[in-house]
Amino acid sequence: MRAARLHGIHDLRVEELPVPEPGPGELLVRIEGCGVCPTDVRKWAIGLNDGEYPFNPGHEWVGRIEAAGLDVSGWDVGRRVYGDVYAGYAEYALLPVEPSRWSHGPLAVPDNLALERAVFVEPFADCLHAVHDQAGLEPGQRAIVVGGGQMGQQLAVAAKAAGARVVVVEPLEERRELALELGADWAVAELVEADAGAQAVILSIGAASLVQPALELMAPGGRVVLFAGFGDEPQATIDLNRIHYEELVLVGSEWIGTPPNTRRERYAEALELLVSGEAPLERLVTGRCSLDDLEQIFEDVQARRVLKAILVP
Repeated sequence: MRAARLHGIHDLRVEELPVPEPGPGELLVRIEGCGVCPTDVRKWAIGLNDGEYPFNPGHEWVGRIEAAGLDVSGWDVGRRVYGDVYAGYAEYALLPVEPSRWSHGPLAVPDNLALERAVFVEPFADCLHAVHDQAGLEPGQRAIVVGGGQMGQQLAVAAKAAGARVVVVEPLEERRELALELGADWAVAELVEADAGAQAVILSIGAASLVQPALELMAPGGRVVLFAGFGDEPQATIDLNRIHYEELVLVGSEWIGTPPNTRRERYAEALELLVSGEAPLERLVTGRCSLDDLEQIFEDVQARRVLKAILVP
């Protein structure tokens, strides 16, 4: 099979590898498509912090079961499933049947759900976790989502589905327009244009310089959610007195909850919203690519020329 693996910073290679054999408790899946995530691009740009080279960072993939290992039952060959383990930039991948520390395990996906919508199960589940579990948003409250990239747009859709009034902060006009089309109530170019007094500010951009301005926009008792990772620049200066006297909460949001505090039910909720059409996230997809085009897509995502691409191996 062909697979794209990182061998170092800015070193992505398309290679010929043996098709893996499923071991006990594993499924072999023929990959239909894999979403290109900003986290993958960050690993390409600044290196790994959770694996070893060579490394296949794709983790938003859909495919059909090709074979099952020993002791696997209930998962028939040909069934369409969602996979969230690293391995998605390839023609085949192994998927453990049982949930593990950083995997939901297989999730059955309807045959008629378009690939451009199906690949969003994992990232949209992450956004539901951020909105419900970390931001604690309730209907009628106001939320500010900072960043209108592919994750910021999903966060805005998730917040709107929760009944919040949503402001998206994004300098690119076309992304502000898209946010409004997807249901955001307001879209502004700069953080200073967002009115203060929000119950939640969710940072989808890993820029430490945005943390203090986000705190300044909070209503008393509000929550600032650090959704994006901060890469190799994780330090910020913040006003601790404001947090103290206004009883603000500064909280992280990782995957569907950092183990052991995972909320695996968010996967099923994400799939339900995608199937129902309440989360029409295919609007974010700007194109498909092949394994040979993947590194160019990484460059385009980093340069903000592409919003969301899907690898079709």
